[in-house]
Amino acid sequence: MTLKTNRIESYYDLQEVEVEEEELTQSFAHFVAIQYLIAVLEWLFDGKDGKTVGIVSNVNFYQTDPKDETDTKDDKPKSPDVAVVEGLVPAERSGKESSYYVGKDGPPPLVAFEVASKETWRNDLVNKPDSYTDMGILEYFTFDPNEPSVWTGDWREETRLVGWQRDTISGKYRELKKDAEGRLWSEQLQSWLVMEGKYLRLYTRDGQRRLTGLEAQTQRAEAQTQQAALERTRAEAQARQAA
Repeated sequence: MTLKTNRIESYYDLQEVEVEEEELTQSFAHFVAIQYLIAVLEWLFDGKDGKTVGIVSNVNFYQTDPKDETDTKDDKPKSPDVAVVEGLVPAERSGKESSYYVGKDGPPPLVAFEVASKETWRNDLVNKPDSYTDMGILEYFTFDPNEPSVWTGDWREETRLVGWQRDTISGKYRELKKDAEGRLWSEQLQSWLVMEGKYLRLYTRDGQRRLTGLEAQTQRAEAQTQQAALERTRAEAQARQAA
């Protein structure tokens, strides 16, 4: 079945693109990996350090002309599975045009992520790095939540995670090297990235796993319960001594 899109993004309006229905679907592994990563990143940047950072998924990013901030409508947009954008408040753009124009609307994403699927993994590894560095995205990571991995050939040796960082001088990406534990360091996220099962986990520099908001709330509630139980036990002991 072929569907005509009626989205407002200028590329699709201009080109009248037709897409196969299968192209609009995603596996459960793909969906779960994206939702988990978004939850971790949202909690990581939840009003901390006074910064406003937006976490978005599958938003169309267009490059604008740096001289006059006009959008290049003939260019295909970049739509990473997850993007981290400084200064962006997604809720404030509700009802506005759903695309984001780099330069006109704000800076390029600090970090972009692509989650591998059978249909997209090779493009994510081979073509996206050049595309994203040209847009000015500082770091790009792609990972495979599937077990066994959908990556083939030499890519299988990368243990389902590859990352690049934009060189400040050349403006080009350099591939990041993993440490002895198979982790990649993200300067923008101040976190170690490592694949654990179907999830991309983030860790602090000293090895503490970064939590989702729900995990943090649960952990806090458990700590409060334990503290209350400890205080109750202490009070009961003091009462017995006083009797």
